[in-house]
Amino acid sequence: MEQATANLRQGVRDTAHRFGLPALWRWWLAELAGSTPAGPRAAVQRRRMRPILAFSAEAAVVWVPRVNAGRLELVEQARIPLAGEPATVAQAGRTAIDGLARRVYGGVVAPTKLRIALPAAQVLRKQLVLPAAVEENLRQAIAWDLDRHTPFPAEQLYFDAVVVARDARKKEIRVDWAAALRAHVDQALRQAQAWGATVVGVTPDTPVEGRPLTLPASRLNLLPDEARPDSAPWRRWQVWLPLALLACAVAAAVALPIWQKREAVLALMKDAEQARVQAAAADALRTEFERMTGDYNFALARKYGYPPAVQLIEDVSRLLPDDTWLLQFELKTSARAKEPLREVVLRGESGSAGRLVALLEDSKLFEQASPRSPMTKIQPGPGEIFDLGTQLKPLPLPAMLELAAHGQAAPAAGPEGQAAASAPGSAVADSGASLSPGTLRTSAAVSAPAEVSASSPATGATEAPPAARPAVPPATTGREAAKP
Repeated sequence: MEQATANLRQGVRDTAHRFGLPALWRWWLAELAGSTPAGPRAAVQRRRMRPILAFSAEAAVVWVPRVNAGRLELVEQARIPLAGEPATVAQAGRTAIDGLARRVYGGVVAPTKLRIALPAAQVLRKQLVLPAAVEENLRQAIAWDLDRHTPFPAEQLYFDAVVVARDARKKEIRVDWAAALRAHVDQALRQAQAWGATVVGVTPDTPVEGRPLTLPASRLNLLPDEARPDSAPWRRWQVWLPLALLACAVAAAVALPIWQKREAVLALMKDAEQARVQAAAADALRTEFERMTGDYNFALARKYGYPPAVQLIEDVSRLLPDDTWLLQFELKTSARAKEPLREVVLRGESGSAGRLVALLEDSKLFEQASPRSPMTKIQPGPGEIFDLGTQLKPLPLPAMLELAAHGQAAPAAGPEGQAAASAPGSAVADSGASLSPGTLRTSAAVSAPAEVSASSPATGATEAPPAARPAVPPATTGREAAKP
């Protein structure tokens, strides 16, 4: 598991270097630092730095970072003499380490976490120029060639190397490299741990009193890999707590509008469902209204679709010539087509039977007139016996009549209409009025029942009661002038 985690970290690190993310990150931090005031920037950097325990031949000095006039520098906090009785040295060391939290950080930062600075005489340090291709495995590349940089064998040394500059044109990198004997590093670690300190790094830089720190400081760390604390940032609450709060804020900012829109959509869906139910009810009422209206108008349509038999006999008598008389007049209904047809059969004698077909075709009552059988001459005499068949032309249905809702009559079109409008709920015989489909039809020229429905089923108006209408003689559809 540990090997897999190490391989994953190495793969992520190599991918980041391949895409230039570390360089982008350093450039961004440098630009951001340049726009930050010196005082707050130095205060933040001081909080990130650890105290330094610097060893020399005579004493061990505890250095703490301080902000002085907007600059970050190291100040000597305590000095621990190394000469003398071991118990006295150990007591002085523990006292100096324990006093860091109270006097420097106010107890906020753990006093035991610090860095060790080795004397310059115990460190071998140099800068190397290497090909850029070895950056992905820098420590391994230097370890293979370590005998060229130091006279000591590799198993006696602790070393570290960091890239401090890159030359993209020459494809080279400049590396800061430092090494120290393991004996010196282990002795300093044991001394600091005996005083109660937790060592997080071993630096080759020796602090100097009053010298401002040049940031970024050296990132060299001679501490062995197995002794280094886990530097994973996500395991520190100072990192994951702000990230968690930021993630919660982002989630709330994203989820709140979605939740509000969801509530709005649910409300709209409820309104739409109510409107759909109401529309379905209105549509059912309209369908039932149209069905009932059609049933009511069916008889009237059949009645006024063709002229009445009395009018038909009168028009035929006016239409036929004086030398013509009928022996048989037959009016029948044929159901051969989708709509029933009225057929008229005429049999009789005429002085000129051939012109009867033209007279029937020219009239406004008949169409498709034709002989049913050959004409026969009357012997003796000039007359002919004929047998003709023709169809009645359907009459246009009376204009639809619109009734005002809630029992109020529409404006009348004439004296008869004024008389009809005097009674509430009576039909108005306005030949120019029009209705929507499904309303009853009536005419001002023909007597018809006046019981009709309201113009819209959704208004809730009641049907108007029947009203008596004076009968009007039907209009003549044949020749209007009588024979002399």
